[in-house]
Amino acid sequence: MMRKCPKSRIFLISSPNCYESGKFHFLTVFRYLGTESVANHDYRWKNKLELGNINRLDDAISLYKNMSRMRPLPCVKQFNQLLSRVVNLKQYSAAIFIFKDMCNLGVSLDAYTNNIAINSYCLSERVDFGFSILGWFFKLGFVPDSFTFTALLKGLFRENRITEAQELFRKIVREGLCDLDVVTYGTVIDGLCKAGSTAVAIELLRVMERGKCKPNINAYNMVLDCLCKQRMIDSALKLFEEMSEKSITPDVCAYSTLVHGLCSTSRWKEVRTLLKEMIDCRVYPDVVTFTTIVDALCKEGLVDEAEDVLQIMMQRNVVPDLVSYNALMDGYCLQGRMDRARNVFDSMSSKNVVRDVYSYSILINGYCRKMKIDEAVDLFREMPDRGLKPNVVTYTCLLHGLFHGGRCSCALKLFDELRAAGLKPNFHTYCNLLDGLRVNGLVEEALSLLSALEQKGELLHIAYYNIIIDGLCEAKKLDNARSIFNDLPCKGLKRNVVTYNILIKGCCQNGLLEEAKDILLKMERDKVLPDGVTYNCIVQGNLKSGKYEDAGKYLEEMVSKGFSPDSVTFSLLLDLLEKTEHKPTILKMIQMFAPTSLKL
Repeated sequence: MMRKCPKSRIFLISSPNCYESGKFHFLTVFRYLGTESVANHDYRWKNKLELGNINRLDDAISLYKNMSRMRPLPCVKQFNQLLSRVVNLKQYSAAIFIFKDMCNLGVSLDAYTNNIAINSYCLSERVDFGFSILGWFFKLGFVPDSFTFTALLKGLFRENRITEAQELFRKIVREGLCDLDVVTYGTVIDGLCKAGSTAVAIELLRVMERGKCKPNINAYNMVLDCLCKQRMIDSALKLFEEMSEKSITPDVCAYSTLVHGLCSTSRWKEVRTLLKEMIDCRVYPDVVTFTTIVDALCKEGLVDEAEDVLQIMMQRNVVPDLVSYNALMDGYCLQGRMDRARNVFDSMSSKNVVRDVYSYSILINGYCRKMKIDEAVDLFREMPDRGLKPNVVTYTCLLHGLFHGGRCSCALKLFDELRAAGLKPNFHTYCNLLDGLRVNGLVEEALSLLSALEQKGELLHIAYYNIIIDGLCEAKKLDNARSIFNDLPCKGLKRNVVTYNILIKGCCQNGLLEEAKDILLKMERDKVLPDGVTYNCIVQGNLKSGKYEDAGKYLEEMVSKGFSPDSVTFSLLLDLLEKTEHKPTILKMIQMFAPTSLKL
């Protein structure tokens, strides 16, 4: 039960703005001027507090202003209702502002008010301020309850302060600070799952099963979702079976989660079995279930089957949504079937499905990959007319298309437009920009851009340098490539297998086979394991230089490590078999991997 201190004490604490250096908020001063003249108007407003009609922040602020002018002030319950409405509108900063102003106004705050304030701070990812309000809780003579601590736990998890959240939860349990309910447990389980602490979340689920507060379907669904996202499908299936044993009836969310997990691992036979079981249990697939299957089929290249699922979906009176159509359209784009993708895009309007930025980005990306750049540009320019602002993904897709379509100046203008729109380029944007300059032979411009990023203190990635090193090797500027390669550790960047492969390939293409061998040895010393690309590059280099014995040695090592020659290596060996007098040596190399190739 909440305890409340005398009204006079609350007024003394809450009237000065303790959150702003102990001073009265300037609005309060103006409110106290001319109070008498609005008395009659305030009385009328007392009878017109229609909180259910508040659907916009402006309406809430307007109502609050009128409430704050009333004399006497409305009761705290009405202020709380308004605050709750603002929070429901997800206007957390506004809720915090109103709370502060209520303190200045001298409203007799209660525990519910403080709980709303704590929740607003936590949802704004300012959990430290939430703990400050908790201190006022005690000073005001209130006792925090499960809602209070649940909000604080949620705030800590939102800020990724996992250890602190776990410690607070242990303290609540150890000291009995409040009666734990299923919502509090669910908050902790959800936070642990999102942090990837699956084992701890499952253990907490087991604690609930043994205790008085039994887990509900939502708690199980959270853990199921976490297990499936971590591709621990068998563990998820086992937990799913346990639910029935514990009289927890799986809902459509539980089934959909498992369907998603099974689809993501291509276990289609089990998907069909699960869907049959689902219908037998009178739990019918919803739009999420069907869309999950559509998306998975599209990613597997089974777009026609995905379209069939969409038809079944409509036959069962489950209306496909925007996500469903976007998934199908993406599937056609991945196959390069742009006419079908465009048909899906155009049909959305007739089905009262409003296309979003993602819809446009999918189609733009598809057109760019098929080098239909004009169609992509037309779609991009159409977006503002539809009330849509291209995001960084949209710009990045079009950048890739323009660069690879040889329209370099247009791509650079588009990049300037991206920044002028106030968007921040991401990792993929910079990769496309650097690579676009490279493929157009502008490696010096790419190098200047990378230097500018270094000077700006941008977060740099090894992929940026790999692109530059590759461009320098292609331009036969190996000295510059080596220099950047050798400087990488000084920049705090770890060279990966791609970095080594690029330089090995560059050396091989320029006939520097001994240097390529030295880089391979350095690679192993740096504990970077060679892959199939590494060996194919060095085998091809030796074959082209007529060093067949060395090529055979590396080919034998490659096959022994489970790698296979690529199509270029294979074609090169076949050509040499017809042209060179070293047929026995070349034939021996082909026989080295022929069984592996046949097996594959």
